[in-house]
Amino acid sequence: MPSSRIPIPASLAALATAAALLAIATPARADLDLQVGASANVAWTRSLPTLKSASVTNAARELGESKVPIGGSMVAAGAVFDVGVTFDDRIFVPALGFAGYGAVGSYDTIVTSADGSIAHVRPWTTYRLDFLLPGIGYRMKHRRYMFVASVRTGVSGMYMSGSIAGAEADTLVSLSGVSALLQVELEACRRLDPMTRVCAQVAPRVYDFGFMNGATFGLRVEWGR
Repeated sequence: MPSSRIPIPASLAALATAAALLAIATPARADLDLQVGASANVAWTRSLPTLKSASVTNAARELGESKVPIGGSMVAAGAVFDVGVTFDDRIFVPALGFAGYGAVGSYDTIVTSADGSIAHVRPWTTYRLDFLLPGIGYRMKHRRYMFVASVRTGVSGMYMSGSIAGAEADTLVSLSGVSALLQVELEACRRLDPMTRVCAQVAPRVYDFGFMNGATFGLRVEWGR
């Protein structure tokens, strides 16, 4: 019994052949990749901001919340953990992250004022917490090396202890402040294996309790393509 065949137009056959060759020639690449990072950082603050003191009562009077000017620079050390997403291996979106720092080094007590009373601030007790929010960036690769530049937003909190002078004795007080955060993150990385790389990062802080008020420097490990 003769077999029946369905004729295929030459143009359709050529189109199918071209599509197959294009699929073979094009390297496979994921459109969306997750990245996880952890780093040990040093944070430099150019000028310590004005912080708010909690309400206190001493032998002389009751003090409500008041602004306490501080000033002076500070160096802190800490760690950062964050996640991000890469689109088409080039567009990088830093997503969410968290950083914690504690002051390092020797500092003198700062004498200032709180609502007309003498206040003593202890910079060596300072710690700060950064909540990192989404941003946008771009990355380039050359063999085993990768370079990333991104802009990132966030919220930064700073906390410090001090005391306010009273008639008989000083009263301990806690100081705190919260600021919007905007920083530029620059990274140079070297890949160790297909999923792991080590990076050096510097992040000037465009806004952090003031414009151009510091930077962070870190050694970082990242996991992701």
